[in-house]
Amino acid sequence: MKGKFCKGVAILAAAMFFFGAPLAASALELKQISIASAGTAGTFYIMAAGFADLFGRELGVNSVAEVTAGSVENVKLLDSKRVELGVMQVDVMLDALAGRPPFKGPVEMTAVAPMYPNVIQFVTLKDSPINSFADLKGKKVSVGSPGSGILATNQIILETLGMSMSDIDPQYLSFAETTNAFRDGSIDAAIVNTAAPAPWVVDLETSHEVKIIEPTEEEIKMFTEKYGYFVSAKIPAEAYKSIDKDVSTFAVWINLSARNDLPEEDVYQMTKTIFENTDFLKSIHAVGAYVTLENVSKISSLPFHPGAAKYYAEQGIEVGAPK
Repeated sequence: MKGKFCKGVAILAAAMFFFGAPLAASALELKQISIASAGTAGTFYIMAAGFADLFGRELGVNSVAEVTAGSVENVKLLDSKRVELGVMQVDVMLDALAGRPPFKGPVEMTAVAPMYPNVIQFVTLKDSPINSFADLKGKKVSVGSPGSGILATNQIILETLGMSMSDIDPQYLSFAETTNAFRDGSIDAAIVNTAAPAPWVVDLETSHEVKIIEPTEEEIKMFTEKYGYFVSAKIPAEAYKSIDKDVSTFAVWINLSARNDLPEEDVYQMTKTIFENTDFLKSIHAVGAYVTLENVSKISSLPFHPGAAKYYAEQGIEVGAPK
Protein backbone atom coordinates (compact mmCIF):
# COMPACT_ATOMS: atom_id res chain seq x y z
CA MET A 1 0.00 0.00 0.00
CA LYS A 2 2.64 2.49 -1.10
CA GLY A 3 1.99 6.10 -0.24
CA LYS A 4 -1.52 5.43 0.99
CA PHE A 5 -2.81 6.68 4.31
CA CYS A 6 -4.36 3.55 5.73
CA LYS A 7 -6.26 2.82 8.89
CA GLY A 8 -7.23 -0.70 7.90
CA VAL A 9 -4.22 -2.30 9.54
CA ALA A 10 -3.77 0.22 12.34
CA ILE A 11 -3.44 -1.01 15.88
CA LEU A 12 -6.31 0.25 18.02
CA ALA A 13 -4.86 0.45 21.50
CA ALA A 14 -8.21 1.33 23.04
CA ALA A 15 -9.49 -2.13 22.16
CA MET A 16 -6.51 -3.91 23.69
CA PHE A 17 -5.71 -5.29 27.13
CA PHE A 18 -2.19 -5.69 28.44
CA PHE A 19 -1.53 -8.65 30.73
CA GLY A 20 -5.22 -8.67 31.52
CA ALA A 21 -5.38 -5.02 32.66
CA PRO A 22 -8.13 -2.86 31.12
CA LEU A 23 -7.36 0.57 29.73
CA ALA A 24 -7.29 3.49 32.15
CA ALA A 25 -9.83 6.30 32.06
CA SER A 26 -8.67 9.01 29.65
CA ALA A 27 -6.18 11.43 31.21
CA LEU A 28 -5.97 13.60 28.09
CA GLU A 29 -7.95 16.35 26.42
CA LEU A 30 -7.38 14.55 23.10
CA LYS A 31 -9.92 11.85 22.29
CA GLN A 32 -7.84 10.18 19.59
CA ILE A 33 -4.12 9.90 18.82
CA SER A 34 -3.10 8.81 15.33
CA ILE A 35 0.61 8.14 14.88
CA ALA A 36 1.91 8.21 11.29
CA SER A 37 4.57 5.53 10.80
CA ALA A 38 5.52 3.62 7.61
CA GLY A 39 4.98 0.12 6.18
CA THR A 40 4.22 -2.78 8.50
CA ALA A 41 7.53 -4.51 7.66
CA GLY A 42 9.59 -1.66 9.12
CA THR A 43 10.68 -0.41 12.54
CA PHE A 44 8.75 2.87 12.24
CA TYR A 45 5.49 0.92 12.36
CA ILE A 46 6.62 -1.45 15.10
CA MET A 47 7.62 1.40 17.40
CA ALA A 48 4.57 3.53 16.53
CA ALA A 49 2.37 0.57 17.39
CA GLY A 50 4.23 0.30 20.70
CA PHE A 51 3.58 3.98 21.46
CA ALA A 52 -0.09 3.50 20.52
CA ASP A 53 -0.41 0.56 22.89
CA LEU A 54 1.37 2.51 25.64
CA PHE A 55 -0.81 5.62 25.33
CA GLY A 56 -3.93 3.49 25.29
CA ARG A 57 -2.99 1.53 28.41
CA GLU A 58 -1.47 4.31 30.46
CA LEU A 59 -3.46 7.36 29.34
CA GLY A 60 -6.75 5.76 28.32
CA VAL A 61 -6.94 7.40 24.90
CA ASN A 62 -7.84 5.71 21.61
CA SER A 63 -4.49 5.44 19.87
CA VAL A 64 -3.60 3.99 16.47
CA ALA A 65 -0.45 3.41 14.41
CA GLU A 66 -1.15 4.46 10.83
CA VAL A 67 0.45 2.76 7.82
CA THR A 68 2.04 5.40 5.55
CA ALA A 69 4.84 5.73 2.99
CA GLY A 70 7.22 7.10 5.66
CA SER A 71 8.85 10.34 6.81
CA VAL A 72 7.93 12.65 3.92
CA GLU A 73 4.28 11.60 3.92
CA ASN A 74 4.21 11.80 7.72
CA VAL A 75 5.23 15.47 7.54
CA LYS A 76 2.37 16.15 5.13
CA LEU A 77 -0.11 14.29 7.35
CA LEU A 78 0.93 16.38 10.36
CA ASP A 79 0.72 19.55 8.32
CA SER A 80 -2.81 18.72 7.15
CA LYS A 81 -3.82 17.79 10.73
CA ARG A 82 -4.79 14.27 9.72
CA VAL A 83 -2.61 12.81 12.48
CA GLU A 84 -1.46 14.04 15.88
CA LEU A 85 2.02 12.46 15.92
CA GLY A 86 4.49 11.22 13.34
CA VAL A 87 7.68 9.17 13.27
CA MET A 88 10.32 10.73 11.02
CA GLN A 89 13.98 11.21 10.24
CA VAL A 90 15.63 14.32 11.67
CA ASP A 91 16.96 15.34 8.24
CA VAL A 92 13.47 15.19 6.71
CA MET A 93 12.03 17.22 9.59
CA LEU A 94 14.73 19.88 9.23
CA ASP A 95 13.98 20.15 5.50
CA ALA A 96 10.26 20.51 6.28
CA LEU A 97 10.82 23.18 8.92
CA ALA A 98 12.94 25.16 6.44
CA GLY A 99 10.57 24.59 3.52
CA ARG A 100 13.23 22.85 1.42
CA PRO A 101 12.27 20.32 -1.32
CA PRO A 102 10.33 18.10 -1.47
CA PHE A 103 8.24 20.50 0.66
CA LYS A 104 6.74 23.61 -0.92
CA GLY A 105 7.03 25.81 2.16
CA PRO A 106 7.87 25.70 5.87
CA VAL A 107 5.88 23.18 7.90
CA GLU A 108 5.15 23.87 11.56
CA MET A 109 5.82 20.90 13.85
CA THR A 110 7.77 20.08 16.96
CA ALA A 111 9.82 17.23 18.41
CA VAL A 112 8.57 15.08 21.27
CA ALA A 113 11.19 12.39 21.87
CA PRO A 114 14.30 10.77 20.37
CA MET A 115 13.75 7.24 19.11
CA TYR A 116 16.82 5.59 17.57
CA PRO A 117 19.48 6.01 14.87
CA ASN A 118 18.34 4.79 11.45
CA VAL A 119 21.36 2.92 10.15
CA ILE A 120 22.39 3.20 6.50
CA GLN A 121 22.51 -0.35 5.13
CA PHE A 122 23.79 -1.30 1.67
CA VAL A 123 22.24 -4.74 1.19
CA THR A 124 22.79 -7.34 -1.51
CA LEU A 125 22.81 -11.13 -1.70
CA LYS A 126 25.78 -13.17 -0.48
CA ASP A 127 26.83 -14.33 -3.95
CA SER A 128 26.47 -10.89 -5.58
CA PRO A 129 29.50 -9.37 -7.35
CA ILE A 130 28.64 -6.03 -5.69
CA ASN A 131 31.29 -5.27 -3.06
CA SER A 132 31.42 -1.47 -2.93
CA PHE A 133 29.22 1.56 -3.45
CA ALA A 134 30.81 2.15 -6.87
CA ASP A 135 29.67 -1.33 -7.93
CA LEU A 136 26.05 -0.15 -7.79
CA LYS A 137 26.45 1.78 -11.04
CA GLY A 138 24.02 0.46 -13.65
CA LYS A 139 22.43 -1.98 -11.19
CA LYS A 140 18.79 -2.33 -10.20
CA VAL A 141 18.70 -0.82 -6.71
CA SER A 142 15.76 -0.48 -4.32
CA VAL A 143 15.86 3.14 -3.11
CA GLY A 144 12.62 3.40 -1.10
CA SER A 145 9.00 4.06 -1.88
CA PRO A 146 7.67 7.46 -3.01
CA GLY A 147 7.00 9.67 0.01
CA SER A 148 9.54 7.88 2.20
CA GLY A 149 12.44 9.37 4.10
CA ILE A 150 14.56 6.55 2.71
CA LEU A 151 14.14 7.88 -0.82
CA ALA A 152 14.91 11.45 0.28
CA THR A 153 18.06 10.33 2.10
CA ASN A 154 19.18 8.11 -0.78
CA GLN A 155 19.17 11.10 -3.09
CA ILE A 156 21.58 12.80 -0.66
CA ILE A 157 23.71 9.65 -0.39
CA LEU A 158 24.06 9.27 -4.14
CA GLU A 159 24.86 12.96 -4.66
CA THR A 160 27.44 13.01 -1.85
CA LEU A 161 29.21 9.98 -3.30
CA GLY A 162 29.32 11.47 -6.79
CA MET A 163 26.38 9.66 -8.36
CA SER A 164 22.71 10.26 -9.06
CA MET A 165 19.56 8.24 -9.67
CA SER A 166 20.43 8.25 -13.38
CA ASP A 167 23.61 6.27 -12.64
CA ILE A 168 21.60 3.34 -11.29
CA ASP A 169 18.31 1.70 -12.24
CA PRO A 170 16.23 2.87 -9.26
CA GLN A 171 13.39 0.71 -8.01
CA TYR A 172 10.92 2.57 -5.79
CA LEU A 173 9.99 -0.21 -3.39
CA SER A 174 8.76 -0.62 0.16
CA PHE A 175 10.55 -2.95 2.59
CA ALA A 176 8.19 -5.86 1.90
CA GLU A 177 8.46 -5.30 -1.85
CA THR A 178 12.25 -5.19 -1.57
CA THR A 179 12.31 -8.59 0.14
CA ASN A 180 10.15 -10.09 -2.62
CA ALA A 181 12.23 -8.42 -5.34
CA PHE A 182 15.43 -9.99 -3.99
CA ARG A 183 13.70 -13.37 -3.91
CA ASP A 184 12.49 -13.20 -7.51
CA GLY A 185 15.76 -11.74 -8.77
CA SER A 186 14.34 -8.44 -9.98
CA ILE A 187 16.80 -6.25 -8.01
CA ASP A 188 20.53 -6.40 -7.38
CA ALA A 189 20.81 -4.35 -4.18
CA ALA A 190 19.05 -2.01 -1.78
CA ILE A 191 20.12 1.16 -0.02
CA VAL A 192 18.03 1.69 3.09
CA ASN A 193 18.20 3.54 6.36
CA THR A 194 16.43 1.65 9.08
CA ALA A 195 17.08 0.01 12.42
CA ALA A 196 19.36 -3.00 12.64
CA PRO A 197 18.21 -5.70 12.69
CA ALA A 198 15.68 -4.73 10.02
CA PRO A 199 12.68 -7.12 10.05
CA TRP A 200 12.60 -7.28 6.24
CA VAL A 201 16.27 -8.34 6.06
CA VAL A 202 15.70 -10.97 8.76
CA ASP A 203 12.77 -12.23 6.67
CA LEU A 204 14.94 -12.33 3.54
CA GLU A 205 17.55 -14.37 5.42
CA THR A 206 15.05 -17.19 5.87
CA SER A 207 15.57 -17.98 2.18
CA HIS A 208 18.76 -16.14 1.10
CA GLU A 209 22.06 -15.24 2.73
CA VAL A 210 22.74 -11.52 2.51
CA LYS A 211 25.82 -9.32 2.34
CA ILE A 212 26.04 -5.88 3.97
CA ILE A 213 28.44 -3.66 2.00
CA GLU A 214 30.71 -1.63 4.30
CA PRO A 215 31.39 1.99 3.25
CA THR A 216 35.01 3.05 3.49
CA GLU A 217 36.14 5.27 6.36
CA GLU A 218 36.53 8.12 3.87
CA GLU A 219 32.98 7.64 2.57
CA ILE A 220 31.56 7.68 6.10
CA LYS A 221 33.41 10.92 6.89
CA MET A 222 31.91 12.52 3.78
CA PHE A 223 28.57 12.34 5.58
CA THR A 224 29.45 12.83 9.24
CA GLU A 225 31.64 15.87 8.54
CA LYS A 226 29.31 17.55 6.03
CA TYR A 227 25.90 16.97 7.58
CA GLY A 228 25.07 17.62 11.22
CA TYR A 229 22.40 14.94 11.37
CA PHE A 230 24.59 12.00 10.25
CA VAL A 231 26.60 10.10 12.88
CA SER A 232 29.02 7.19 12.69
CA ALA A 233 27.39 3.85 13.48
CA LYS A 234 27.91 0.11 13.41
CA ILE A 235 25.69 -2.77 12.42
CA PRO A 236 26.48 -5.35 15.10
CA ALA A 237 27.48 -8.85 13.99
CA GLU A 238 24.58 -10.32 15.93
CA ALA A 239 22.06 -8.28 13.93
CA TYR A 240 22.01 -10.75 11.04
CA LYS A 241 22.95 -14.40 10.82
CA SER A 242 24.61 -13.79 7.43
CA ILE A 243 27.37 -11.55 8.85
CA ASP A 244 30.17 -12.52 11.23
CA LYS A 245 31.57 -9.11 12.20
CA ASP A 246 30.42 -5.58 12.98
CA VAL A 247 29.91 -3.45 9.86
CA SER A 248 30.88 0.23 10.02
CA THR A 249 28.41 2.68 8.50
CA PHE A 250 26.60 5.94 9.31
CA ALA A 251 23.13 6.75 10.57
CA VAL A 252 20.47 9.46 10.87
CA TRP A 253 18.39 9.88 14.02
CA ILE A 254 14.65 9.22 14.14
CA ASN A 255 12.30 11.20 16.37
CA LEU A 256 8.66 11.30 17.37
CA SER A 257 7.12 14.59 16.23
CA ALA A 258 3.88 16.40 17.03
CA ARG A 259 1.58 19.05 15.66
CA ASN A 260 2.20 22.42 17.28
CA ASP A 261 -1.45 22.82 18.25
CA LEU A 262 -1.66 19.77 20.53
CA PRO A 263 -2.50 20.67 24.16
CA GLU A 264 0.65 21.26 26.21
CA GLU A 265 -0.52 19.09 29.10
CA ASP A 266 -1.37 16.22 26.75
CA VAL A 267 2.09 16.21 25.18
CA TYR A 268 3.64 16.50 28.65
CA GLN A 269 1.73 13.39 29.74
CA MET A 270 2.69 11.49 26.56
CA THR A 271 6.37 12.38 26.97
CA LYS A 272 6.32 11.40 30.65
CA THR A 273 4.60 8.12 29.78
CA ILE A 274 7.22 7.28 27.17
CA PHE A 275 10.15 7.72 29.54
CA GLU A 276 8.46 5.99 32.46
CA ASN A 277 7.88 2.88 30.32
CA THR A 278 11.16 2.36 28.51
CA ASP A 279 11.32 -1.31 29.54
CA PHE A 280 8.08 -1.86 27.63
CA LEU A 281 9.51 -0.12 24.56
CA LYS A 282 12.62 -2.32 24.72
CA SER A 283 10.34 -5.35 24.69
CA ILE A 284 8.71 -4.11 21.47
CA HIS A 285 12.02 -3.90 19.54
CA ALA A 286 15.72 -3.78 20.40
CA VAL A 287 15.88 -0.12 19.28
CA GLY A 288 13.66 0.77 22.24
CA ALA A 289 16.92 0.81 24.22
CA TYR A 290 17.78 4.11 22.50
CA VAL A 291 14.74 5.90 23.95
CA THR A 292 16.58 7.54 26.84
CA LEU A 293 16.86 11.00 28.35
CA GLU A 294 20.56 10.95 27.48
CA ASN A 295 19.66 10.75 23.79
CA VAL A 296 17.49 13.89 23.82
CA SER A 297 20.70 15.72 22.88
CA LYS A 298 20.87 13.69 19.64
CA ILE A 299 17.88 15.65 18.26
CA SER A 300 18.75 19.01 19.87
CA SER A 301 18.76 20.73 16.47
CA LEU A 302 14.95 20.49 16.46
CA PRO A 303 12.35 22.75 18.16
CA PHE A 304 10.44 20.90 20.89
CA HIS A 305 6.77 20.98 21.78
CA PRO A 306 6.20 23.02 24.98
CA GLY A 307 4.68 19.95 26.66
CA ALA A 308 7.77 17.86 25.95
CA ALA A 309 10.04 20.77 26.97
CA LYS A 310 8.20 21.00 30.29
CA TYR A 311 8.93 17.32 31.05
CA TYR A 312 12.58 17.61 30.04
CA ALA A 313 13.00 20.72 32.20
CA GLU A 314 11.82 18.68 35.18
CA GLN A 315 14.61 16.23 34.36
CA GLY A 316 17.20 19.01 34.13
CA ILE A 317 17.34 19.03 30.34
CA GLU A 318 16.88 22.26 28.41
CA VAL A 319 15.65 22.03 24.82
CA GLY A 320 14.79 24.56 22.12
CA ALA A 321 11.30 26.02 21.77
CA PRO A 322 9.36 26.50 18.51
CA LYS A 323 10.28 29.67 16.60
